[in-house]
Amino acid sequence: MRAAVTVPRILLLLIAAAAATGYAWSLTTEGLETFYAAGVRSMAGSWHAFFYDAFDPHATITLDKLPGAFWIQALSVRCFGYSVWAMVLPQVVESTLTVLVLYRAVRRTAGTAAALTASAILAASPITIASTRGNLAEPLYLLCIVLAADATLRAVTAGRTRSWYAAGGWVALGFQAKMTEAWLVLPILGLALIMAAPVGRWRVALRAGLGVLLAVALSLVWLLCFTFTPATVRPYADGSKGNSIFQQVFDYNGMLRFSSSPENSFKTLATPSPEAEAIAIDNQQPSAGLYPASEITKPAWDRLLTGALAPDCDWFLLLAAGGATATFISRRRAGRGDPARAATVLWSAWLLAYGAAFSGAHFIQGYYLGTLIPAIAALAGTGVWVLWRGARTGSRRAGLALGTLVAGQAAWSAWLLHGTYAFLSGLVLVTAALAVLAGLVAARVGRRSSESSADRRPLLVRRVAAVAGTIAVFTGPIAAITWLEVRAGGPFDSAFSAEGTLAQSTPAALAARIEVQGAYGGTIHPKYTSGEWAKFMSDGAGEQQQQSLQNTEMLVFSSGEAADYIVYGVSSIVPVGGYTGNVPYPSVDQVQQLIMSGEISFAILPGADVVTANDPRVQAVERLCARAEALAPSDSYVIYTCGGGAGN
Repeated sequence: MRAAVTVPRILLLLIAAAAATGYAWSLTTEGLETFYAAGVRSMAGSWHAFFYDAFDPHATITLDKLPGAFWIQALSVRCFGYSVWAMVLPQVVESTLTVLVLYRAVRRTAGTAAALTASAILAASPITIASTRGNLAEPLYLLCIVLAADATLRAVTAGRTRSWYAAGGWVALGFQAKMTEAWLVLPILGLALIMAAPVGRWRVALRAGLGVLLAVALSLVWLLCFTFTPATVRPYADGSKGNSIFQQVFDYNGMLRFSSSPENSFKTLATPSPEAEAIAIDNQQPSAGLYPASEITKPAWDRLLTGALAPDCDWFLLLAAGGATATFISRRRAGRGDPARAATVLWSAWLLAYGAAFSGAHFIQGYYLGTLIPAIAALAGTGVWVLWRGARTGSRRAGLALGTLVAGQAAWSAWLLHGTYAFLSGLVLVTAALAVLAGLVAARVGRRSSESSADRRPLLVRRVAAVAGTIAVFTGPIAAITWLEVRAGGPFDSAFSAEGTLAQSTPAALAARIEVQGAYGGTIHPKYTSGEWAKFMSDGAGEQQQQSLQNTEMLVFSSGEAADYIVYGVSSIVPVGGYTGNVPYPSVDQVQQLIMSGEISFAILPGADVVTANDPRVQAVERLCARAEALAPSDSYVIYTCGGGAGN
């Protein structure tokens, strides 16, 4: 009995250790989304900035996302100092915990073998690795909703009402990281709870509704605290036109994701020039090379199955679909309230709901697809073992179905691999064929051998089939992970991209990005080295010392452009316009007052080829300050000296 308990735990720890190694690879040199890194530095420096999700050290404006994930990063920075690894470490821990929690959730209804398989699939998914290698909110959000699923399944299997309410609490915490995306799982969890009720489903439905209301209420606590704080003592809410945190969450980060023209829905404060508008449209084309291919895919029913997004989430998708079908069929005679069937409904609805949302949204990032992987892993792990047990007990249909699924998934993996690793593509097909052949042989030998026979050939051949099938299925995703790791791939990269990764782009992609016009306010630094980080910190300290001696501030249009300066230690800075530059804070009058009072030493503005160049605040700086032609790094960046600090 002790050995039976110990071996699965050892295997689980090995899976978790392998996952953590992949997540933490090159921990000290990971790339960062500098907009969020700037906010983390500001929040780590002041408890006021910490609570109110401030982007800048003066806490004048927030980040354009809720602070849940960044609170944890800021606490890590307070403990370990401001560094790349201190910001990335929380995501490594969160993703590793997700592997462990998924194991527990799947084991509740499908058993240990299925749970181990699901954990291995989650750990071996390229998008999970990529989304962890950075400072984004995805890992915390994913951990929270998997914890919510685990709590729901505990309520299903143990009949514990408080576990269901705990699930609502986990969803509320996930909301602090990814906002309304976390709420999409609520009706799915409620459906699973209701389906698992053997009797009294109306009473359970009422309990489910109360849990949903609790989750929503807890989700809104911080938003209400922010809203009822007087505007004069808190930051302006980025992503809103009226200083509303609710508009940031439900419009800017919600409905606009499904708008056909999100750039027009959140308009600039002045009409762009025709030339700048044309450049902006050109920059959104794949040929421009300014954005990763995964960012500019179009809504379509097969969006996740083909093109740039396929290598992110398709490695186990067929196994998941077949596994769900097999599990439903195997439980068709189970009575009302069957927990295994309820769990399959939960994971299937999860996959379908989020898959439909990502397929229909007009704007998604590739790393969003990490949300699909726990459901894919749970369905695939459960279904594979349902079919394996059926085949072992003599079911020819189960054996045939399992062989077909392994062969089909292997063929899909070979298709994903063939353009980059042709030899691995062939290996996948050969091992899949071997697995299917061994399965057929095992079935034939098993029928000829009686149960009481000492003939061990069926067992041996089944083991060969299992090993070959495992190699066939896992070779592709592991190759994709290796491709990303070698090229320092991060959340904004997809495996096997023709342009390479942001950190190691192909020469053609790099040349295309260099020649792009109108590129202002970029906030992704794809990779750091220890020497580079130290130099940036030194340069930032020197700039801050100069501003402090002059008792002045630097004014930077858009938080996206101001981010680098804050990351490197400049605290005397006034960001204008929020992340996009389209937020009406500070106002024209406030900008003019800052300049005329001598508080601004110089300003960084967008050039004429940028869509925000006609912003009235930009024009105010142009009227009151002098352009420094020699200091402008490109036509898209213009620097003005404003005379602040003279005589100090």
